[in-house]
Formats: sequence, structure tokens, C-alpha cells
Amino acid sequence: MRARYHQIEKKLLKWFLTHGRHELPWRQSFAPYEVLVSEFMLQQTTVATIIPRFQEWMQRFPTIEILAEASNESVLSAWQGLGYYARARRLHAVARMIVKDHQGVIPDRLDDLLALPGIGSYTAKAILAFAFDQPVEVLDTNIIRVITRLHNITHAIDSKEGRALLEEDARNMLPSKNGRLFTSALMDLGAMICQAREPSCLVCPLAHECEAEDPRLLPRKKARPTITKKKEQRALYQEGNSVYLEKSCGPLWKGLWILPYCPLLQKPQEMLFSLIYPITRYRVTMEVYRPQGMIPPSLHPFERDALQEIAIASPHRKALARIFHTDHLR
Repeated sequence: MRARYHQIEKKLLKWFLTHGRHELPWRQSFAPYEVLVSEFMLQQTTVATIIPRFQEWMQRFPTIEILAEASNESVLSAWQGLGYYARARRLHAVARMIVKDHQGVIPDRLDDLLALPGIGSYTAKAILAFAFDQPVEVLDTNIIRVITRLHNITHAIDSKEGRALLEEDARNMLPSKNGRLFTSALMDLGAMICQAREPSCLVCPLAHECEAEDPRLLPRKKARPTITKKKEQRALYQEGNSVYLEKSCGPLWKGLWILPYCPLLQKPQEMLFSLIYPITRYRVTMEVYRPQGMIPPSLHPFERDALQEIAIASPHRKALARIFHTDHLR
């Protein structure tokens, strides 16, 4: 079995040195802070989306000390467009704790990383592999797909049995060194060759080592929960050139500015815009109305030209951009 793993490592690294995504900005130096930021950004967001935003972030917060000293508002504003803003708040909290408790040095031990707020097993191991070149199993979507197919794991990977098999095979495959190179290669193979719907098996460097009977059927997951449709009605209050918003208290969009809920529509009012957005297991139809009556005193006014500078929840920002026919809010 060890000979098989050695062959997998040898062929995989040879392929990666020629075809890997070496141009990714967080792979230029593998500096621990850059790895930390990229791992938080890459959670639930595509690489193509991240590349320009990562570069903008590093210009705005070039060191972990500068990020730690930044205000919550500036961090959320810099995160606009990436979605799932809880990631930005967790990254900010991690930076502050590392500066406070670790003198600004990102830990290189698993237990120390797991003790930081918002860092789970995957993120901690990704930091160890990419920033510190340690041979640890990093199970992202692409790597899971490769390992599941290589070993023909037919159990659902989100079941207890399937997860145990996946983790065991991932650990057994680990090389004694070059954790960064091996993990990067596995990840890129999954992203570029061993893709979900149409794997390119004919050009895969591990085709002879792959045990999958039908790669397109793997990995398997348990049945998904039913998507529930919801409708919400929001209000756009305006006075002159000012738009009135409220700050969300959570749990959804905590700390971000949003359009307030619309008062009960007792008679027809002007609907300005409607959009549909997904959130967890819901598919939400948001309708924006221009309400009648006085502006609630709890709302905060913002000049329209200043809206791009504040952290607004993504669906609400899109609605405002469409209503005002402007691109700079999108």
C-alpha cells in the first residue's frame, strides 16, 4: 500500500510543478498572514472572486497588526461583496487575539490555532500546511473529491462511516515532508482535472491509481434538506439626498447596514424593486417599497454618495444599486 501512495505522490507532484496554479497571489510567498486571510476568504467563495479582493485587502491591511487596529466598520466595508460577513468578524477577532496573545506571530501548532476564535480544524490544518509546510490532512471540497475517487469511497462523506474512511485515507496518503506542495497539488488536481461533473480522466496523472468505478458519482452525500421559500418586505425611506438605514443586530448580517422592514401594507404602496437571494436553506424574495408616513427615529441617514463607503448587506446593496441606477454600489 505504501508503494501505491509513493506512486501517487510522485506523479501528482510532477504534474503540479508543470500545471499547478502557482500564480495565485497568496501562493507567492506563503506568508502566514496572507495564508490566514486567503483561507478565511476562500470559505464559501470562489478563487476567481477572491483574487482581486485579496489584493485589495492586502493593500488596505498589509499586516496583521494593522488589521487588528482597524475598526469593525472598516473591516466590514472592505469585505463587501464577499458575502457571509461573519467570516470578516471572525478574521478581525483572530487578528486581535494573535496580536494580543502571540505578539503578532501566527501560531504553528494545531492546538494553538484551534484556540483562536472562528478557526476550526480545516482552517487550522490549511494554515499548518500552506504557511508552515507541515504534512497534515487538509480536506477541502476539491481534495475530498480526489481522495474519494482515488479510494472509491462510496459511503456518504457527510455520514459517520464515510467521514471516517475519508480521514483515514487522507492521513495514510500524507508524505513525510513537503506538506505545502502535496496539499497544493491535491487541491489543484481537484479544481482543474478531477472536477465534479465532468472529470478529465483521460489526462489525469493519477488515472492508473484511481479505483473509482464511476468518478462522476463520487463523492456521495446524504439527501439535502428541502429549500423553503420566504418573502420579506423592506422599506426605502428618503429625505432629499439622504437614505435611511438601520444596523442589523443579528444573527443575520450582524453589524451591517440594511433596509428596515416595511410597515404592514394596509393599502397599495409603490414597489421599487424585487430580487431573490439564497441564504442557508431559504430562498428569499425581497420586495422594496416606498412607505408612506414619518421616518422612524431609530433609522440613520446616509448621503447617497456615501453609501459605497459603508458596510451594507449584499442583497440590500444590490437593491439600492438597482433603485438608484448606479454601478458603484454593486
